[in-house]
Amino acid sequence: MKLTHTLTAASHSAPLRDVLSNVSATAGTLGTKLRAGFAAGVTQMQISRMQSVLNGMTDEQLASAGIARDDIPQHARALVTEEYDGL
Repeated sequence: MKLTHTLTAASHSAPLRDVLSNVSATAGTLGTKLRAGFAAGVTQMQISRMQSVLNGMTDEQLASAGIARDDIPQHARALVTEEYDGL
């Protein structure tokens, strides 16, 4: 009787390689999402802090900076997220 179902190293290494490749890709995607979430959280904290600082200014100080009190949220976001190219 001849055995036809013999195991070889090649028959087992391919599925393991595929599984490890999928795990690696998933870990990379998860790491990217975590970094993006952390960066968004930091940006939101900076915007909130900028709003707090602007809200602490007097109406005269805001007027001299050209900011209306109602526009503080938009100005805070712009000050934090827009790139400053100097004067």
